[in-house]
Amino acid sequence: MTPPRTLSPRLTACLTLAIVSPLAAMAQTTTPPPPEVVADADGNVPGVAPPLWTAGLFMVAADHAVYPGAERRARNGKVLPFITWRGPVLRVESGSAGLRALRTPRAELDFSAAAAFGSDGRDTGAREGMPAIGTLVEFGPSLRINLGELREDGQRPPLRLDLPMRAVFDADRDLEFAGVSFEPRVTWRLPRVAEWNPSVYTGVLFGNRALNHMYYGVDPVYVTETRPAYEAHSGLVATRLGTSWARMLGRDWRLALHASVETVKGAANRDSPLIGRSWDHTLAVTLTWTALRSDVSGVE
Repeated sequence: MTPPRTLSPRLTACLTLAIVSPLAAMAQTTTPPPPEVVADADGNVPGVAPPLWTAGLFMVAADHAVYPGAERRARNGKVLPFITWRGPVLRVESGSAGLRALRTPRAELDFSAAAAFGSDGRDTGAREGMPAIGTLVEFGPSLRINLGELREDGQRPPLRLDLPMRAVFDADRDLEFAGVSFEPRVTWRLPRVAEWNPSVYTGVLFGNRALNHMYYGVDPVYVTETRPAYEAHSGLVATRLGTSWARMLGRDWRLALHASVETVKGAANRDSPLIGRSWDHTLAVTLTWTALRSDVSGVE
């Protein structure tokens, strides 16, 4: 729930073991791009199919609130192995994994899993003495809609609407069910600036009662003199605005810078005693090293 989203080590290991090769027979030989064509921020070239699979290391450093509206912030840094698989059905890429159910020039529907940073297990301040919010794993359908005029060359329009609805599980508690989230987001891919590929997005996060109670509810057993009991409600969690700037550093390295702001103003649980800030921000840097790649092409 707290960006940037990335696979936890446990989930990465499971997905790596789950990937098998039968879909490779459905791919064609990769065609090398013309030398004058410039790759995008993901290393892909317009009109050229990406590799069926890649493998390497993913490095991330992030400074973020423990949850929307939290007074306490957390700093996380991880180096994880990664693998991507771009088959016609099985997809493992961009920090999520799942099955593609539908793909047309206008829309794409998949069922995918992702994971997000939580706290480091030592919550203090407003949540002192309460269970820490750990790494959250999400699974469910996501509908992506390309907005605007469709191009004849097959390239996607710069404006995109994502509508993910996912069940949320706590990876630090043996994947205990934590609730349901819905996070519609509009992303605008901006024109290239020097070697950078920028984009901006805005979105809202909604949670059901169970998810919002994990963030903002205070059960009677956790009541203190400064922390009254609170029963959380379903509804708006936060509103977000962010930007990402990504570029390739040679053929095998991808650098991305992320920044976002979010607010809980107007949120369903704005009166919770666990909310300490109305506004907050997230800063993150990711570096991806692709060590190995397939000689056959996958599906965009």
